[in-house]
Amino acid sequence: MPFIVLLGCDGSGKSTVITQLVRQLEAEEIPVAVGHWRPAFSGLGGGDGSAALAAADPHGQDPRSSFGSVAKLGWIGLNWWIGWWRGLRGAAATGVLLFDRYYGDLLVDPLRYRYGGPAWIAAWWSRLLPRPDRVLYLDAREDVLLERKREVSREALTRSRIRYRELVEGLPGGRIVDASRSVNEVVQTVRCLIDECE
Repeated sequence: MPFIVLLGCDGSGKSTVITQLVRQLEAEEIPVAVGHWRPAFSGLGGGDGSAALAAADPHGQDPRSSFGSVAKLGWIGLNWWIGWWRGLRGAAATGVLLFDRYYGDLLVDPLRYRYGGPAWIAAWWSRLLPRPDRVLYLDAREDVLLERKREVSREALTRSRIRYRELVEGLPGGRIVDASRSVNEVVQTVRCLIDECE
């Protein structure tokens, strides 16, 4: 069974799609575990990344210093590997492990995670962490996203959409899903992509 990550700009419907997927999988008695951004040491969970994402202004805080940013990468990496061996690996092996955002998001939108270090260090670091079987990017036009949520500017959404597409197109398990369609259609597409991994 697979480790699946859903990415997308604010308003792309990640949380709604994950909620419906969990209902489907549980109805079929398929074990499913859900995480957000990064795991806690015990396995699932999340830390300051979750708090930052929940803020009304995701870009409202200043970046950390370069040294502080690189140190934070190490901390997040430690979280991932300890969480992976303490529970996430087993969840992916026996059922479906779903993550709403993950460390690749930091490469797309470093300001959201207050990353102020060199981009190449963040890119190098990301290659050392557990690899998802599928990274699914839920994409929609800026006007659709802004109609659903107005947490970031149109310009920020445009930049993020370009970076998400570049990130996902460069991954072996990366796929782009049209998130402007109905929730049921998006869920059906995502489910088919999950089933291909089994």
